[in-house]
Amino acid sequence: MYTRIIILISLITLSVTNAFAQPYTIKGNVTDTVTNSPLHYASITILHAEDSVLEAFTRTREDGTFQLQVSGKGQYIIMSVFPGFAEYVDKIDINDNKDIGLVPMTSKTHLLQEFVYTDQYAAIKVKGDTVEYIADSFKVKDNATVESLLKKLPGLQVDKDGNIQAHGQKVEKLLVDGEEFFTDDPAVVSKSLQAKAVDKVQVFDKKSDEAEFTGIDDGQTTRTVNLQLKDNMKRGYFGKVVAAGGKGEVQNYFENQAMFNAFKGKRKLSAFGIVANTGKIGLGWDERDRFGGGNNTSVNDDGSVTTYYSSDDELFDSWDGQYNGRGYPKAWTGGLHYSNKWNEDKHHLGGNYRYAKQNIESINNTLTQYILPNSEYFQDIQQDEFKTGQRHKVDGLYEYKLDSLSDIKFNASGDYTNSQNRSNYAQSSFEADGDTLNTIDRQVRNEATKKRFDGSLLYRKKFNKKRRTLTTSLSGQYVESDATGFTLSNIRSSLGDSTIDQQKKNMNESLTLNGYANYTEPLSDVMAISVNYRLNVNNSTANRNTFNKGIAPPTEGQDAYTELDSTFSNNYAYNIVTHTGGTTLSFDYKDLDFSFGGAVGNTNFHQLDLMADTTFDYNVINFFPRATLRYKISKQTNVRFNYDGSTNQPTIQQIQPLRDNTDPSNIAIGNAGLTQEFRHSFRANLHDYKVLSGRWIWMSVNYSLTDDAITRSETIDTSTGLRTYQYENTDGNYSAGSYFGIGKRIVKLNMRVGGGGSFRLSRVNTIVNNVKNTSNFNSYSGRFNIGYDTKDEKFEVSFNSNFTYNDNSSSISTQATSYWTTEQGFEFEYELPWKLEIGSDINWFIRQRTEVFDRNNNVLKWNAHLSKKFLKNEELELRASVFDILNQNLGFNRFAANNYITENSYNTIRRYGMISLIWNFTKMGAGGEPEQDVTDFIN
Repeated sequence: MYTRIIILISLITLSVTNAFAQPYTIKGNVTDTVTNSPLHYASITILHAEDSVLEAFTRTREDGTFQLQVSGKGQYIIMSVFPGFAEYVDKIDINDNKDIGLVPMTSKTHLLQEFVYTDQYAAIKVKGDTVEYIADSFKVKDNATVESLLKKLPGLQVDKDGNIQAHGQKVEKLLVDGEEFFTDDPAVVSKSLQAKAVDKVQVFDKKSDEAEFTGIDDGQTTRTVNLQLKDNMKRGYFGKVVAAGGKGEVQNYFENQAMFNAFKGKRKLSAFGIVANTGKIGLGWDERDRFGGGNNTSVNDDGSVTTYYSSDDELFDSWDGQYNGRGYPKAWTGGLHYSNKWNEDKHHLGGNYRYAKQNIESINNTLTQYILPNSEYFQDIQQDEFKTGQRHKVDGLYEYKLDSLSDIKFNASGDYTNSQNRSNYAQSSFEADGDTLNTIDRQVRNEATKKRFDGSLLYRKKFNKKRRTLTTSLSGQYVESDATGFTLSNIRSSLGDSTIDQQKKNMNESLTLNGYANYTEPLSDVMAISVNYRLNVNNSTANRNTFNKGIAPPTEGQDAYTELDSTFSNNYAYNIVTHTGGTTLSFDYKDLDFSFGGAVGNTNFHQLDLMADTTFDYNVINFFPRATLRYKISKQTNVRFNYDGSTNQPTIQQIQPLRDNTDPSNIAIGNAGLTQEFRHSFRANLHDYKVLSGRWIWMSVNYSLTDDAITRSETIDTSTGLRTYQYENTDGNYSAGSYFGIGKRIVKLNMRVGGGGSFRLSRVNTIVNNVKNTSNFNSYSGRFNIGYDTKDEKFEVSFNSNFTYNDNSSSISTQATSYWTTEQGFEFEYELPWKLEIGSDINWFIRQRTEVFDRNNNVLKWNAHLSKKFLKNEELELRASVFDILNQNLGFNRFAANNYITENSYNTIRRYGMISLIWNFTKMGAGGEPEQDVTDFIN
């Protein structure tokens, strides 16, 4: 009797509350995970997380779906109950309408028969397009890093450099609680953050902010991993300190780092610092000074096809802020992060500061085979290089929710970069029979600075009518760079001997402004339309001057380089204005989401040669089609298709009518008649996961076709081996690829097995000595991995194998270059008595020799360590480790691009031993108020 009265009062209170609050809809579907059939008339209850007070109640329909409303934002508990089945309970955060997707339920009888699957049942959840891993279901060592956790997750791979792939696609963003953490350096998070702080790891294709806001998919996605921290790790502090030193055959080594994280609710303060010369933690800026050069396609030694930017001007490409294994590095980097939300998340403030400095000394040897119509020649380059660079970067955001339907967001960032480079080259070109075509000795010295600032202001509003929204934004970016360099080259060829002794002063400026407005309107319960307009202004200038030495010797305080060389100098302005209007129609019906549309843009190009006082203007009208489709085949299986059309504008360095003789064997010439390229991109993805069996499948297929592709036209003097090139537009370029991965957790054996394969087909058309050259780069890869760990976590071992076959051909030659590479990896860790641990990893690289590249570049790299842990919670670890025990580590890469194949070898870090002291510290509030200690200063 009393129970009925209490429920009645709760329902009346709920009805009154909903009448005055902003309601949000929660929907999902309940399924028997064994038979994959819907459970109709299952009980769905929503409770307030803080006090377990009833919020809403309903029952599922015949197809297992349900829908109910809650009164406002906050944390809730959802509970699903069905006779004869184990109860499903989960905590959810509500700040908007939410589709929680699959609610998996398992019969009690099956659980009793197959109880070993219960951990797997809780380990992974598929919610729409998001795959969510419950971190505690994947055991790692005490005080292990996030990187160790990610390696355990099915479908995720982490390479030796810390790069992450999720379901066959590179992860571009690593978030913590949905926010960027130190922005441009995911390695700082994965290598320093403790795995025990993570509650869930979510993998998804992050839609654009606009698509997330409007609910209309625009096809723009970014592969993202989000680390959701445990609630008790948000009230206190934790961190890591590493002090390490060692000795190698070439130099002494050190690797010192510290990271500190302080949390109080949604208030987060973090700091880190790294000083190392081991190269284990790169800067990972992912932001290059692409002032020179155009994009080319290359096939790397591992079979991957990448787009790279070849340098037309070494003054602007002397340092990219990354360590790629070449040479001996020294790095100093640190940063601060602060973020907070308050007043029911109406205010959101965040910011980052980063400082980084890096010195690299390297010795490189590059052997290149150039394929010409009916002939070939070779070039051998020895390079001795020292480069140093440093950068300061700061960024911040402020978001204010005006009310429950509208918000304003402001972003701003800026950085300052300084780099210096000193390189000495000894190079020669020769014919296949060994006859020398030319020899060149050259020195390059330069110093460059770059300043960048950008900002954006965004206003978004939802109306009372569902899916009616308005979005407006203003953004801009200003970049300024200044470089001074010297080049001294002595050239000997059949044309005679010559010398280049010049100073180069280059100044570049660019200003980009964007205005955008988008309105969406629902046409029915399942259909909506969006209309948008965009204005883009991109103005840039490049003043590139070359000076020869004057006839008279310079007086004190004067520069020796006083005579302007007009052949290698130019002052150019390049302005682009684009007006674009478009519309998209979207459908959202049950398990099918579909949208298609397009935009029409008018682009005006204005090119001004300030030195020659000439102008060149032209207009282009473009149509940008777009379509995306997502279909849920079943509760745990979905497919997604995307098509997108986009343009790529030539850079000012590609079009500026200027000869660049920084490398006298490769003279670059600008092409003022170069136009934009248009790319058609298609992609299809399949995700399938079986909860009880732990079997997963991910597959993707992609294809892109480029019209008027920006490619190179080369002219090589076969008598001297000297080359000139410029960029031209051509058709027929395409790339296609596919990835397939499958894996399974064999719970009874504590084993995980997986494998997969991929292929990449690419075609690039260029011009070589006035002959069209079609280059085909095909690569095929396969992999297999298996892992085992004991239930007590004292022993774990894994093995992985990768095989790649490359097949490269060129239409101007009957010679095809084909070769295979393979890598075998073995790793184990064993926990001994007395808190001792021993571990080792072996990587065996085998590369097929070819007729041209016949050097032995096989490597067996073996590392090992022995460690002992101290203190009550084993927070302190003393570790002795040896890197490259057999002293076989080689710096090596082989790749193919256009009409040439290159093999590059370089000095790199080899055998050394190191002693490390690692302290992982944690102090948490355990759900209560934290003690008043180091967190006081962020109150």
